Amino acid sequence: MSHETIDIPQADVLWDVARVPEAIARGRSLPDEIGVYIGTKVARQGLYYTQAARILGFVKPSKPGDPVELTPFGRAFATYNQADQRTALRRMLLQREPTRSVVVAMRSSDGLLRPEIAVVLQSLAPLAQSTALRRSATVAAWLCATGLARWTDGRLSYCGPNVPVQPSFPRQNAA
Repeated sequence: MSHETIDIPQADVLWDVARVPEAIARGRSLPDEIGVYIGTKVARQGLYYTQAARILGFVKPSKPGDPVELTPFGRAFATYNQADQRTALRRMLLQREPTRSVVVAMRSSDGLLRPEIAVVLQSLAPLAQSTALRRSATVAAWLCATGLARWTDGRLSYCGPNVPVQPSFPRQNAA
């Protein structure tokens, strides 16, 4: 295990995560402000969506309570149209953990049941089984939202491009 539990996303709606860079570019720099900007999210959810944006490389690691800053990629992403954002999201999901490992597992099998996705997540971070099951739903939703996976007969199956999955980016330490 090389990741912490906060490195496994709990922000279910990927397209709301994609709005975090826009929110920051428009002056919302605290998780509660970001949550309101992306739509009727409570402060805790704003934190989840900000953490998810960090996982995808949009925001720099920060300490709790500090304003959130965009990475160069996050600044660029905020200017993309929706088609370019979808392309960028697909690329990031194939390159970054934990989605990269789930894609690798899906591609080496006939798809994964939700508990099997949870096992992959538990191999990356110290998650309790119930937490891993909840977060497996988030990871699956992200992959489905970008057309990289789909549910068939209760199994999440890879349906994205036939490209080699890139090595994982090294984990960024908190600033």
